[in-house]
Amino acid sequence: MKKQFIKDLKPNIPVEDVFYLVRRDIKERRDGAPFMTFQFRDRTGSVNGIMWDRVEDAMKCVEPGGFYHVQAKLGDYQGKPQLTVSVIYPADEEDINRDDFITASKYDRDEMMKRLREYIDGVKNPHLKALLDAFFNDEEFVREFANSPAAVQVHHAYIGGLLEHTLFMCRMGEAAAATYKEVDADLLMTGIILHDVGKTVEYVYDSAIEHSWDGRLHGHIVIGYRMVLDRIRALEDFPEDLARELLHIILSHHGLMEFGSPKTPKFTEALIVHFLDNLDARAAMFREATEKDPGVRWTDFHRFLETNIYQRDTGN
Repeated sequence: MKKQFIKDLKPNIPVEDVFYLVRRDIKERRDGAPFMTFQFRDRTGSVNGIMWDRVEDAMKCVEPGGFYHVQAKLGDYQGKPQLTVSVIYPADEEDINRDDFITASKYDRDEMMKRLREYIDGVKNPHLKALLDAFFNDEEFVREFANSPAAVQVHHAYIGGLLEHTLFMCRMGEAAAATYKEVDADLLMTGIILHDVGKTVEYVYDSAIEHSWDGRLHGHIVIGYRMVLDRIRALEDFPEDLARELLHIILSHHGLMEFGSPKTPKFTEALIVHFLDNLDARAAMFREATEKDPGVRWTDFHRFLETNIYQRDTGN
């Protein structure tokens, strides 16, 4: 069990605990001698680190994507906390507790799944309903969908994050379908529910949230496209045009090619899924940033949102 969490580290207090190593880089000083930089993480956040001495020993046993015992002191570099590492070595399995490195959604997952099933039951198109049932009558898939994170660290990066993200999008999608009468509500809702199914394969979270091999090599858009196509092919008489449209929603939900979408949205339902996905992800980033840094008027600069976040005085 960890005793020192990142959010509680204090300057100049010795640090000696287990951390998950997200990144490790080997660099050279001006004299050619190597030094190492790190990014460490636990369930409370992340912190950068640097190691000046005994680097050759560390290079033999330190690779990103593992758990390490770290001895260090917390200092400051360019206004940001930084660990100056003196010793780092692999942690034994018995020293690792998943609860120290992964948090869970604050919402009850059984209740969220119950509400999601209500949205599924509300789909009237028999072909789309049969497709959703093919997924959500599969107990193993449901278990993975309910537990999967929606990201490694950007948004909803916790157990149940995928389910929470999808359910919030369903709520907004219901309002969008009621507002824009030209929208096919069943296609929109099915696209929302299935847009991120590939994340059930993209991530592993036994001890810390990380990409699977398929996640690294293919990504959730390609994985999700394949998963949905396989389920469609197993159904009888699924309309070809409907399959094409639903698969397009999955392929285009990141909106722009530079953000990983093979295609940009080509019809209204696909556009709405993209914007709801982006809206909920960004709202979660705002929420998580303010929860991480409560009691201040402005948070630290958020590299994904590209801004400092202003926290209003709610009078509480």
